[in-house]
Formats: sequence, C-alpha cells, structure tokens
Amino acid sequence: MPPTPTFQTANDPVAIEQLIAALSSFHPLSEGLKNQIATRVQTVKLEKDEFLMKQGEHCYYFYFLVNGILVATTNRNHKELTTFIVTDGNFVTSVTGMYGYVPSEDTVHAVEDALLLALHADDMQEMYDRFPESNIILRKIFENYFQGAHERSNMTRLNTAKEKYLYLQSYMPDHIHRIPLAHKASYLDIRPETLIRIKKELQSEQDESQWADTCSKLNAHIDEHLSFRQKNLTLAQLAKESNIPIAQLNFLLKNNYNKSFTKYVNSLRVNYVKEKLAKEDEWKHLTIEAVGIDAGFKSRSVFFSEFKKQTGITPGEFVRTAGKSPEFEFETT
Repeated sequence: MPPTPTFQTANDPVAIEQLIAALSSFHPLSEGLKNQIATRVQTVKLEKDEFLMKQGEHCYYFYFLVNGILVATTNRNHKELTTFIVTDGNFVTSVTGMYGYVPSEDTVHAVEDALLLALHADDMQEMYDRFPESNIILRKIFENYFQGAHERSNMTRLNTAKEKYLYLQSYMPDHIHRIPLAHKASYLDIRPETLIRIKKELQSEQDESQWADTCSKLNAHIDEHLSFRQKNLTLAQLAKESNIPIAQLNFLLKNNYNKSFTKYVNSLRVNYVKEKLAKEDEWKHLTIEAVGIDAGFKSRSVFFSEFKKQTGITPGEFVRTAGKSPEFEFETT
C-alpha cells in the first residue's frame, strides 16, 4: 500500500507565490496574511497512485495543488465512483470533513506525480480570527466549488454522453488527456466503451477546411473586438462572442495554436502590450503597469510574470531596448 504523504516545511518561493496569487484572485491579501501563509504552509509531494487522504480518515489540511492531477473516489454499494477531479492551480480538501471534524467521504489520490502546499486547520482558524479577508476568500472558494458541483450535476443528468464529454473537454482542456479513461467515464457517469466511441467520432469530425474557416473567423473576431482585454474572459464567453461552438474553439486552440485557452489569451495580451510600448506617444501618459492592465491582465504581478515568460525580458527592459527610458512609478524588474 502506498505510504502516507510526508509534510515538509515549504521552501519553494515560486510555489508559495502561486498560492498567494491564487488566493488574491478572490480578494486582496494583507501583507500580514501573506507572511502568515508563507511561514505556516507546508509542502506535500505525492508520487503517482499515492494517496492524499482515504475515505474514513480525518483530513486536517486545506491544500493547493501546484502541479499534477488528483482524483477523488468514493465507494458506494461495492462500486468505486469518481466524485471530483482536481487539476493544478486549484484547491482541494475533504468537503464533508473539512477541519477534521468528521471522517472524509472521499479517497483522493494522485494519477501523476504531484506537488501540493498545505495549511493546517488550526492555522486556518487563526487566520480567520486575525485576518478578516481570509473569511471572504474561503467563502468565495467554496461558492465556486458548489456552483461547479451544481453545473456538473445538471450536466450529468440532462446531457447526452457526447455533450458530457465535450463539457469536460472544455472545462479542463489542458488536462483531459492526462486523466485515466476509467475516471473520466465514471466522473461523467458513462461507460468507458461509450467514451472511447465518442472520442473516435469527434476525431473523425475534424475536417481541415472547417478548422481553417474557424481559424479565420476567430482571428477576425479578435482583430475587431479585442476580446482578450476582458480581465475575466472565459473560453465559454469567447465561444459565445465569436459564435464558435465551445468544443470547436477548444480543439482549434489546442491543435492549431498548440496552446491552452489561458496561454492563447495571454499571448494576445503580451503582443498588444508590445505594440503599445513600441509607440511611446500611445502610452507616455500611462505607467507600464497601466498598459498591462489595459491589455486585460488582472494584476501587475501576473502581467510582469507572463510578459517575461513569453519575451525573456521585463516590460521595462523591453522599453529600454527600444531606446526609451521614461520615469516609472514602480520597479520594473
């Protein structure tokens, strides 16, 4: 039987920054709360097939999945059912037994090597008392969870098997191919052989001329509406605005652009910023940060991180390379 995961003092500043950025997307964090998280968070490394928690055990931690995929199952009437799937960048805990008050109804294991950050329930209770924003953040996290659970419930009850798979494909486009077939089928409440048939049907439906037309349609829409400047743009919104079925749009981004939806949108935002910064008269009345926010980035940190990831330099270095060195209102490195 796989060993119990080992908790270690977190020493990966990049992973901690990812956690703080994820929490900040729900509500701004005070410096005190950031410091509290950084000092209290622990690291958990799971190997493939290793358990994070088991049904009937008590869970005393709230986790952030830095990378990897986790699958939750529960045994009912001698049958294993997949109850939820967690992909990197998301949170996980025992929903029914959070804080360890009652045993967990789910078993959670890694389907590939995974890295998590963990906060103990006692530390979280202290944060609730000392930092009011922590209460807001957790409320919003659980609101999102239950909204997603409601959406999935409707999807599995009302949709056809094909529509269920297309839903999952659009919901986690970067991860669906990494999830074992049996868990995908169980999660969608369809038989594995049905899922195999659907995947073959979808592959046969892909016609090169259709995708060329869809690509032109998407490019024309982006050029006219600059949809990427919407800070909370989702795949579903872009599909609706461009009048491209969500499954087609997801397939196009993955196979024609070789990008996830997030990477595709951020590449458009970075290109937009580069064009702006190359023309000083279009932004000289603004800060570089304002140009990034205008491009659709949610925050300065996300903007600077994504810009450097795609170009290899910071926005400030990009400006200086172009021979401009105006006064800035903040650090550019």
